[in-house]
Amino acid sequence: MKARDVADIELTDNILWLLKQAFYFSLTTVNDAVSEHGVSTAQIGVLRQLAGEPGLSGAELARRLLISPQGVQLALTALEKRGLVQRKQDPQHGRILQAFLTVKGRKVAAAVVNDAIAAHDKVFGVLSSAEQETLKELLGRVVEQGTGHKLYTDHVDN
Repeated sequence: MKARDVADIELTDNILWLLKQAFYFSLTTVNDAVSEHGVSTAQIGVLRQLAGEPGLSGAELARRLLISPQGVQLALTALEKRGLVQRKQDPQHGRILQAFLTVKGRKVAAAVVNDAIAAHDKVFGVLSSAEQETLKELLGRVVEQGTGHKLYTDHVDN
């Protein structure tokens, strides 16, 4: 790709600027959709993962969600304080804590995930299904290159 002068680049030609704008729009749309549940976007990922696979550790959640272990611990602590998550010692590895949704947590998770999916459809509904698949594939390649992790449909492999 030929080097261009900064003055020659239109904002709409700048992929990073477009990604930032799309991210901001999608983030605010999801946050607005789930605000009544008092859940952050990081907490949505934790709830979704635990709904599908109870008993994950904080480290495993961090790997799957591509967020720091500290970020996962903050999310888990906040969810635990609200009575949505319960942590128990792993029977095989006493130092590892496994996270489980409580009954209340399962109800909130279902509502939050439904609202987040509706927000996702609002954001990306402007694209056809084929365009959405292409976008996912392209962004997935960028993420894999940047993280060194192989993406799967529901988690990341280290």
